[in-house]
Amino acid sequence: MNKQKVIFLVAMVVVLSAQFMSFQEVEASRTFQRDGVLVTPGYIQPYQPPSAPAPTAPAPTSPGSGSGDGSQIISSPVRSTLDRNTYVAPIAPPPPPPSSPTPSPAPSPQPPAQIPAAPSWLTAEEAKAFELLNKFRVDNNLPPLQIHSGVVNVARLKAHDIADNNYFSHVSPTYGTVPQMLKNAGISYSSAAENLSKAGTVSQAHIQLVYSTTGHRQIMLSPNYTHVGIGIVPLKNVPGIIMVQIFIR
Repeated sequence: MNKQKVIFLVAMVVVLSAQFMSFQEVEASRTFQRDGVLVTPGYIQPYQPPSAPAPTAPAPTSPGSGSGDGSQIISSPVRSTLDRNTYVAPIAPPPPPPSSPTPSPAPSPQPPAQIPAAPSWLTAEEAKAFELLNKFRVDNNLPPLQIHSGVVNVARLKAHDIADNNYFSHVSPTYGTVPQMLKNAGISYSSAAENLSKAGTVSQAHIQLVYSTTGHRQIMLSPNYTHVGIGIVPLKNVPGIIMVQIFIR
């Protein structure tokens, strides 16, 4: 073998050796990549897969915000590990404060009862006595009495009998009791009573009955009676008057 052939053979061996070494380095590099390792000049660094982005806490929401169905998204840091789309049942709003009851209007005061006017056919003294009697009743929350013309005639008859015969009693020696006098006058009633007063004036006669201790005041303020007849005549032998009140229902 000549010298040129030897050189050629040596060169071919060197070339083939270099190619074989290069092929091994590439295969080793591919093996590392398949195993999750990257090859860099000078050292080998373990391969790290890309990490998922850290979950960010949702922005705080004001109470009542959330989905259209009234639910709320959990935004408390304590519950931050829950999924962003986790929902809880809606929280009922606090009940409104109780409203104060509307005060009912105070009942309007009832107007005082009107005292009926005395008819013109009464005497001045009888009209005054009728007014004093009804004012006394109205002041004590009782309805006023109505004047009864038939009973007025009976009261006048009794007053004249007392003045003429000089007695002071509920039983007339001439006409009998009050029920008998009312019956004879044709007056119907369910209950009746009589007051007698002898005084200097009508006002004094009224005061005597108001402060009497023999039941006259109770008759004047009784709710059982609806009508009254009053007869007043002057006394015969002394100054003053005799007043007869007859009450009926």
